Amino acid sequence: MLKQENLAANFCGLLAQKGFKESANEFRILGQERDGTILTSWISKNQEGNNVSMVGGYNIKEKNFEILHKFTEVKNVIQASVNCTRSLLLYVLKDQIQTDNCETDESNGIKFVYKAFLVEIKNKNPAEPKELLDVPRSKQVLVQFLWYKQQRNSQDRFLLMIHEECIYLYTLVLRKEIGDESNYYYDKVMIKIDTPVKNFIWCQWESKIQSLFYINLKQSSRTSLEENDKALNPSLSALQFHDDLPHETVLNIPLNLPKMPTSSKCSEYEDDTIPLRVHDSSLNLIIITDDDKGIFICHYYLYQPIRQQDEDQSSVEEVHFAYSVTMVAASLVLHCIIPGIAWEKAKSMKPTFSLVDEYMLVFQAGLFINVLDIGLEHEPCGHIVAQPFTKQEVTHLVPIFNSICFDSATLDLISIQIPKNHLIDTFKSDTSIDNRLSIIHYFLVHYNDIDIFAELLNIIMEHPLSLDTVSLLKEALVAGTYSSLRKGLNQDAAALIKFLPLTTCNTSKPLQAKVFDLNVGLSHEFLHNTAMTLLSSQQRLSPYRQDMWTRLYDRLNDKKDSKQRFCCDQVTEKLMYSLACYQPEALSRATTPLMTPSSSTSMMSDLNVINSFTSSKRNQNDMLPFLEFETCTASKQEHVISVNLRELSMHLVKHSVKQVTGFRWLKDYEPTAPTFVHAVSTKYVTAQLEVSRLLCIFVCRAAGIDARIEIERGFNLIDKLSIPQRYLLFLMLERYVLAVESMSFPLPQGFSSFFTYLGFRSLEFEEFIEYCQRHVFELQIDVMKNIMSDIPDTNEGVARKLLLLSLLPRTRARRLLNNWSHPISLRIRGIDHSSNVLSGNSAGRSMSLSSSRNTNPIGNANSYNIPPLNTLLELLTGKISLNEIDFNLLIESTQATLECGASSNNFN
Repeated sequence: MLKQENLAANFCGLLAQKGFKESANEFRILGQERDGTILTSWISKNQEGNNVSMVGGYNIKEKNFEILHKFTEVKNVIQASVNCTRSLLLYVLKDQIQTDNCETDESNGIKFVYKAFLVEIKNKNPAEPKELLDVPRSKQVLVQFLWYKQQRNSQDRFLLMIHEECIYLYTLVLRKEIGDESNYYYDKVMIKIDTPVKNFIWCQWESKIQSLFYINLKQSSRTSLEENDKALNPSLSALQFHDDLPHETVLNIPLNLPKMPTSSKCSEYEDDTIPLRVHDSSLNLIIITDDDKGIFICHYYLYQPIRQQDEDQSSVEEVHFAYSVTMVAASLVLHCIIPGIAWEKAKSMKPTFSLVDEYMLVFQAGLFINVLDIGLEHEPCGHIVAQPFTKQEVTHLVPIFNSICFDSATLDLISIQIPKNHLIDTFKSDTSIDNRLSIIHYFLVHYNDIDIFAELLNIIMEHPLSLDTVSLLKEALVAGTYSSLRKGLNQDAAALIKFLPLTTCNTSKPLQAKVFDLNVGLSHEFLHNTAMTLLSSQQRLSPYRQDMWTRLYDRLNDKKDSKQRFCCDQVTEKLMYSLACYQPEALSRATTPLMTPSSSTSMMSDLNVINSFTSSKRNQNDMLPFLEFETCTASKQEHVISVNLRELSMHLVKHSVKQVTGFRWLKDYEPTAPTFVHAVSTKYVTAQLEVSRLLCIFVCRAAGIDARIEIERGFNLIDKLSIPQRYLLFLMLERYVLAVESMSFPLPQGFSSFFTYLGFRSLEFEEFIEYCQRHVFELQIDVMKNIMSDIPDTNEGVARKLLLLSLLPRTRARRLLNNWSHPISLRIRGIDHSSNVLSGNSAGRSMSLSSSRNTNPIGNANSYNIPPLNTLLELLTGKISLNEIDFNLLIESTQATLECGASSNNFN
C-alpha cells in the first residue's frame, strides 16, 4: 500500500505550482497516451467567474502537469487524446436528450448521444473545434491519436471508433505557422479518411504497442443439420500500426465466449478510458499486453446455475462469477469459477487485471485476489488464491503505471503489489494443499527468498503429523533446487533449464481453495496450434523488424519442440533396486577396483568437485546439529549423487540434441550433445545436496535445535535433550527423510547416524527394530558403538544386542564383537573361528549372524557337550597350520563357555 495519495489532490498541487489560483473540482480521467501521460478534465472558474471545463495532461515520469485546452462553458467530456507534438486535441462529449424511441431505457425517456471534436491547442488564432460526426451517435464513440516512435511534423493520424458501426482512420497534413515555426495547424482540405474495420462489437486500443484489437462476428465454416443459417462466431483480430508502413493484421484468433454479446438499440456504456475500450455492458473483455510477456485476453462474466424444476425461476439471489485468462504465449486458458455470490454484489463487480513481475493479479475488492503464474520462463503453475490485500473501500482499480492503480470513483492511488506478510497469513490460515504449494513455489522459484521460506516451514512444522507435510517439503526441495541452479547459469547453459524439474504441482489438476465463505476453483485448458493465429516474420510487411508479435511467434514455435522435464521418479526407480543391494563394504572407495580410467576417475572427480563446492559455500550460520562426517568406508550420499548425475545427464543429452532433417546425405549424421550438459548436471546435483542440507537446518531449527546456539553436537546433543524435545525432533526429521528419499535427493553426511541414534533414544526398542528392518535407520559403525554401550549386559540387553548384530553386514558385526567385552562375544567369535577352520573356509571370511539361519554354534556346543580343549586343538591342527589358529581366542571362548553355561541357556 502507498501512503494515502490522491490523483486529484496531486493535480491541484501541480496547478498551484504553475500559478493557477482558481479552485479545481470534479476531476475525471480521460485517457492515457503512449508516453504515460494521463489526460484529465476538471471544472474551474474563468476570469468572469463562470464555471468552465478544462483539459490537462499529467506526465507521470516527469511529474509535470500541462493545461491543454479551456472550454467556454461546462462540458461533459468523457474521453480525450492528444498528439505527440501537443498541437492537436481530440475529445468526446456525452450529452443527454429527450426521446421516446428507446425501448430499454428506464430513465424517463432520456437518451445519451456522443459527439467527437478535433481542436488546435497551440495555434495563436485557433479555429472553432471541428465536429467529426455528421450526426450525434447513440452508440459509443471514442477517439485516439496514433503516436510515432520518432517525432514527425508532416502528418498526424487518429482513429474514430463507433460501436457496432465502423472504425475510421483519419490522416491529417500539418502545416507550419507562418512567422512561428514552432506552431502547427492541420490542413482542413487535405484530410484522408479510411475504414480499416467495419461492424465490430468490441475494440480496445493498446497505446504501448500502437495496436488496435477488435472483435467481430464471422460465419462459422461448420453448418448445422437443423439450422439452415450459419452460426456467427466471435473472432479477435489485431491491427498493428507503423510509422512508415501501412497497418497490417497480425492476429486472428477465434474466441469461445460463454455469453455472446447482444445488440440493442439502447446499449449501456461505462465509457472506460484506461485502457481505451469501445464496448457495452454485455461483453466485459480486456486485453493486457507486454513487450516481453505477450498478450493476455481477460474475460469475466456472470451466469446463473441451472435450477431444478421445483425452484422459483424468477427470483435471482445468487449467481456464479467466472473469468478466463488466455495466455497466448503459453498456449493456455485459465478458467476461474466462484459460485454463490449475492446478485446485489455481483452486478457491480469489476475485477482488475494487472501484470506484476512474473504474475498476473486478478483483484476484486472485498472478495478475493488471485495471483496467476503467467509462466515467462516455464509453464504456468503455482496459482495463489487469497483474500484481498487491503480492506480499503474501493470501487474499481485501474492500472496506470507499473503496479500503481487508481480508484475510478475517488482517484485514490493504491499499490497492487502483494505484501509478503499477506501471503504468509494466507499460508497460515488456508489449509488447502494446492494453495500452500503455490505459495512455496512463489517465494522460492520467483523470488528466492529463503528467509520467508524458513518462516513458512515453522508454520508447517506446527503440525508435523499432517498428511500434507511431506508434500510441502518435497515442493521446497524441487523449487529450491531449481531456483538455486538458475542463478548461476550462463546464457548457453540456461537453455537446458527447461528440461529440469520445476515443481511437484500437478498443472493438469484443478486447484481448489477457499476465501472467506467462497469456494474458488481454477483449471487449465490447453490450446493447440496457437502459432497459426499469428503472422510469421516472413509474412510481415517488414520481415527483419522485431517487435512483440515476432517474439511471440518465435516463443510459440519453440514450445512446439518442448520436451518433458526430468522427473525425480526416474532416479527413484533406479535407486529402488541399487539400494536394495547396497553394501558399504563392497562400495568402499578403498576396495572398489577401478573399472576404467575414464569412467571411475571422472565420477570420483565430479563427486570431489561437488563436495568441495558445497563445503566452500558454508559458514557459521549454516551449521548442522551433527558432525558432517561419515565413518563408513562407502557413502550412501555418493551413491545417490552418482545415480542422479548419470540419469540427469542422459536425460539432457537425449532431449537437448536437435535432430537433423533435410538432405539424404545427412541421414547418417549423429548430432552431438551440447558441451555444457555435464556442467548443468553437476551444478544441479550440487544444488540438490545444498538445498537438502539447508532444509535439514531449517527443520532442526523449527524443532528448537539451533546449531548456532547449542554447544553440543551429534550424539551428545541428543543425550542432552529432554524426552518430549527428542520425540518432536524425531517426528520432524522423519518427515524430512521421507520427503528427501521419495525425491531421490542426497542426505547430508553424518545425518544417517544422527537420525538412527535419535530414533533409538526416542522410540521403544521394538519400534526401533521395526524401523531398522525396513531400512529407515542405517546401523553405521559409529552409531552402533554408542547403542551397544548404552544397552546394559543383562539377559534382555544381551538378546537385544545380538538382534541388532544380526541386522548388520558380517564385517561390521565382527568389528563390533571385537569391541564387546562379554563372554557371549568370546563364544561367538571362537565358534566362528573354529567352524571356518573345520569347514575349510578362509580365515578372513566373516561369520553370519542372520536370524534366518537355523544352526547356532553356541546352541550346538551346549547340546552336545563341548569336548576338551586339547581334542578341539587336535582337530584344528589337522586342518591348517598352527600359525593360522588363534589359540588365545579359542582358550578364552572355551573358558567362557564352561563358566557361563547358564547365561547361554538363557540366551537360547
